Amino acid sequence: MNALTPYNFPKQVAWKTLNLLIERKALLYPAGTAFYVWQRMDRIIVAFDPSAIDTERINDDFTHRLSTRLHGRRIVRTNSRGLFLQVGFDIPAAPFPLETKPLDLAQQPTPWHVPVGMTADGPLWIPFLEGDSYLIGGSRGGGKTGEEHAWIQALLHGKQTLVYAWDGKRGAEFGRYVGGENFHLFFSGLNGLMELQAMLKARETMLTQSGYPNIVMYNEARKEFTIILPIALFVDEAADLPDQAKELLKQMIRLYRHAGLYPIIATNQPTQAEVFAKTNLSTRVAFRVPHHNDSVTMLGYKGAEALPDVRGRGLIVWKGRFVEFQSFQVTYPMPSEETRRLLSEQVPAGEESSALSGQQSAEDDKSELVKQLHEHGKSNTQIVYEIWGTSGSSFAERMKQVKAILATAATATASEPPHLPLQGAMA
Repeated sequence: MNALTPYNFPKQVAWKTLNLLIERKALLYPAGTAFYVWQRMDRIIVAFDPSAIDTERINDDFTHRLSTRLHGRRIVRTNSRGLFLQVGFDIPAAPFPLETKPLDLAQQPTPWHVPVGMTADGPLWIPFLEGDSYLIGGSRGGGKTGEEHAWIQALLHGKQTLVYAWDGKRGAEFGRYVGGENFHLFFSGLNGLMELQAMLKARETMLTQSGYPNIVMYNEARKEFTIILPIALFVDEAADLPDQAKELLKQMIRLYRHAGLYPIIATNQPTQAEVFAKTNLSTRVAFRVPHHNDSVTMLGYKGAEALPDVRGRGLIVWKGRFVEFQSFQVTYPMPSEETRRLLSEQVPAGEESSALSGQQSAEDDKSELVKQLHEHGKSNTQIVYEIWGTSGSSFAERMKQVKAILATAATATASEPPHLPLQGAMA
């Protein structure tokens, strides 16, 4: 056995394998013997009893997760004369240092590709529309904001995506892109999201009338005419959004994919990211975090806590693979004089929340969410759970509230002439 390998290593392999079998619900007979552990000169052999386990669950993902829990040790799965795992003793040497290269937008494969960074296999650009929705996180100073700038610059360079952004800093971060084609900056998180929601609802109406279920099919059928551009919504420091805006953002993430919304939610508070992680953001990017629990929240796996303490070093889960990268160096454009003037005219930090309380109460905002969910076929019970997550004694009160909101909305609709808000629906 390697001198660096602990003597209880076979026991570690056995316990971690058993725990993973339980998590994957792969045990057919929990009371029986599921596998045997056999120690050889340079490896551990795990031999499974095929009558005691669901062999289809001992797949590549299983070996990947077990390798992660065994600190990256190499695991080979074989099916000759039974199902075996061969676990190497040695922890693989650290990969060679990843290069840091400047972002070169001339290398953008398509107008919808965004740059992730340099990997062991070379530069990684991913097709933005295939990623669907994104969660980007990491500790302060890790490189999260630089990655957002790289993606914004790439999408604006492609000129085929509408970019909406809120940075939580009164435009100090993303305001430098004001005036650029297809770029829109939110100074108010809630008001900006409400304006964008109105545009997405108008798109929904148009799609319904056209007979196409989403903008992809609509654009394919009308490619010789004006098409609907996808919307990239960048929300930096998402944990700092007002509560009403957080609720609205979660609903928009769930409801408007077909209308062309592709959210990029970023935070330097991984412990606060769970509320957005639960909205099924499908593509995860994590820079270095202080604890493995933060990595699990961001990625669904451990690993980001063990990244080198290098700004811009991150991990992305892409197409079922765990890829380490070094983000590109990004040059930030200088704000124009017009941008500086616009930013100086904005309300001081903190004033937005007090203005919001005078313009629209939290319950008014909940009313909008109730009506949205009802329009998307949700039952009253589902609406109560999705908005308030409540049960027990307060459930009946919330149910009454939902019924009252819907009754009021029905009355208002019956008294108004038909209206189709098409302004802003087309790009």
